[in-house]
Amino acid sequence: QIRHFCGLAVFENYLYTVNSDDLSILRINRYNGTDVQALARLDNAKEIRVYQKRTQAAVRSHACEADAFGMPGGCSHLCLLSSSYKARTCRCRTGFILGSDGRSCK
Repeated sequence: QIRHFCGLAVFENYLYTVNSDDLSILRINRYNGTDVQALARLDNAKEIRVYQKRTQAAVRSHACEADAFGMPGGCSHLCLLSSSYKARTCRCRTGFILGSDGRSCK
């Protein structure tokens, strides 16, 4: 059914490809090849990729993650990561100075 295609992505039970004859995005059942569905048409489409939360790499936690109060790294203004993702430095916006606790700005 498809004479020319470019790009190919596999996700779960389907193959996704760009039909270069009419620039449509196709979803094809990867097991039987008969269930072909045109999902959309995009001008100048050359490649296709599937982005889905389960396929994304896990990101390790870091020192500037928001705390229980929504403050990044526990800093009241800015949190700067150091050369290690485990350490951070708090800084203040212009006009404020860092308090003795090293986190709050006054």
